[in-house]
Amino acid sequence: MPTIKKLFLPLTLLLLAFILASCGQPDNTTTAALTAAATIEATESPAASPSAAEAVATTRTYTDYKQRKVEIPANPQNIVYVGSNPGDLLALGVKPKGASLSVIGTQVAYPDLLEGIEDIGYPFSPEKILALSPDLIIFDDWDEAGIEALSQIAPTVVVGLDGTFPTEERVRQIAELFDLTAQADTWFNNYYAKVASVKKQLNLTEGETATSLLVLGSDLYIMGNKGLNETLYGQLGFKPGEGVQKLIDANERFATISDEVLTQYIGTHMFILTDTSSKTVTRQTALMDSGLWQAIPAVKEGRVYTLDSKYNFDDPITLDRLLDEIADIFSSKGTQ
Repeated sequence: MPTIKKLFLPLTLLLLAFILASCGQPDNTTTAALTAAATIEATESPAASPSAAEAVATTRTYTDYKQRKVEIPANPQNIVYVGSNPGDLLALGVKPKGASLSVIGTQVAYPDLLEGIEDIGYPFSPEKILALSPDLIIFDDWDEAGIEALSQIAPTVVVGLDGTFPTEERVRQIAELFDLTAQADTWFNNYYAKVASVKKQLNLTEGETATSLLVLGSDLYIMGNKGLNETLYGQLGFKPGEGVQKLIDANERFATISDEVLTQYIGTHMFILTDTSSKTVTRQTALMDSGLWQAIPAVKEGRVYTLDSKYNFDDPITLDRLLDEIADIFSSKGTQ
């Protein structure tokens, strides 16, 4: 009997790592604990002159994710972001001067928002960062060795290690860092209102399940507890099928599979995440032309939906635009 192979990512497969693991580690750290770890104290500067009405705070001390006390500007102007979720900042109206765009720049759902942001490379180039004269660096990457090097360039705040926290906790931590908690409240209030609207439109019945299948190059992946499924299961009310539930119970982000075991995971609905590369197109075509695929109930009954793999990221911009995509899919389905 064919077996399932769990995927272990070589560090060199950067694009695959970003698409599959864009949502971070399955860590459910509470918001309360996160807030406690990110206390901010103001450090006042002396008055410019005896006649100054009051001292102006030019720096403050921030305790970051690694419990490092970092002296940062009170009002940073030249921000550099090192990580895979620049959308966390953009959702709050914070546009970094530089970011790690080499891998994700053409893979995210918001290329229109990246205009004017300089690519610092991935791994980052110290020379490119130095040229931007940053006064604050935001770090959310897996390679902790980079923290010390970055700290020699500018104050560096660690907010996580490649998506350590779920989306809302990540964004609210950054909002606290920049004193933008009101903006974060507004964004998430609007997002959850849209979730409710789309969920009403779907009008799912009890027990409807969904499966996310990622076709990437010559490989097939079933998504587990991350990626698109965070929206399907966590927000919209779909349920995981038995096979997917086993992945979720094991805290697996995804598993690579062969065609023969695909039917063990298929739900009432199937969402295919794909791209336009020649390898991916060839693999997807071969799958869909197979008798195995044609026999799947979701295929025969027209409940297969195709999305760009860029929607497998979990930054807030992507989550918001994903809701629009799903609403359009089911709206079109309803008019057929």
